[in-house]
Amino acid sequence: MKLFKISVFVITGLVTAIAMALILMALYSDHDLFSSFTTAQANRIGDSIQGASNNVVNQPLSANQLPPVEQFASIAKKDRYQHKVAVLMYHDIDPVKQGGDIITPALFAAQLDYLRSKDMNFISLEQFRLFMEGGKVPDNAVLVTFDDGYENFYTTAYPIMKQRHIPGVSFVITGDFSKGALVATPHMTKAEIQNMTRSDPNMEVQAHTNKLHYKTSDTTDALTAPSVKDGVTETHEHYLARIENDLRRCVEALRPLTPHVVNTFAYPYGLHTPEVEKVAQDVGIRYAFTTELGLATRDTDLMKIPRINGGSPLIDPERLYNSIMWENQLPGRNLFIPDSIQHSGREAGESEKSASSK
Repeated sequence: MKLFKISVFVITGLVTAIAMALILMALYSDHDLFSSFTTAQANRIGDSIQGASNNVVNQPLSANQLPPVEQFASIAKKDRYQHKVAVLMYHDIDPVKQGGDIITPALFAAQLDYLRSKDMNFISLEQFRLFMEGGKVPDNAVLVTFDDGYENFYTTAYPIMKQRHIPGVSFVITGDFSKGALVATPHMTKAEIQNMTRSDPNMEVQAHTNKLHYKTSDTTDALTAPSVKDGVTETHEHYLARIENDLRRCVEALRPLTPHVVNTFAYPYGLHTPEVEKVAQDVGIRYAFTTELGLATRDTDLMKIPRINGGSPLIDPERLYNSIMWENQLPGRNLFIPDSIQHSGREAGESEKSASSK
């Protein structure tokens, strides 16, 4: 009986000690929250979804193919980021249409509200520029960007952002102002842009080419490669002159529509080359955004600024938040936004036939 009591006492002590250890671990686990996933584990999970990703062209992965998010359910404020900006990338917003890069208004609003509930701080493009030049931004800074200049940015996304006092920028294809432009989705008019930018100092429009937003191959577009007509490739000199003329036209078309300086650009499809970067700089572009995944720091190349895609219907608020946190801790391999979603929809392969009329 005595031995039994001693055994119970020992077991009770062990259980108590383990419980106390677990409590202490819970209190301090936020510091090592991401240590439960090593780079090797990240690679294994990433490889497991790669097969499915390779088979995706313009279709997002199904929900059951996405990596889980519960590993990052709790991230302490002290483990979040400083002196960095998560630049979010969106394209199309619509309550009815579905596609790889179309997000519903309800999901967009839920993402913004969730990020704010996690102490994320939304900044303007001007604050971002100042930060990249050595200025300060709040902790957990976020910049919202929309590509293409669709009219539903003005009618749908902008009111959602304005209601929440969230600034942002829309990168506009100025060739779509033309009455002859054949586009599947209506684009903002000059009057809409003027009304928005002049009434709201925190909302900007910036450049996204004039008429060069179309693919010429799986890996090139009208901006990054010489054109070929009737089997004849344009000369290098003509190519450089063509893209410089287009970018200059885009910048000049936007200047009368906004009180802000037009010096920022988003590469169509995220495609760029050293030559394109130089030409862009020659026409006054100082900041250029890609579709590459990551957080921006002051060390980031100003002509190769990364972004995180928020514009897929599969990116729920928690997934978007966790992707930002993952990029902060282990950049370069995001378990929560696979590459096929990061580069989904229009950005993954709009055909030349459907867009060359621009």
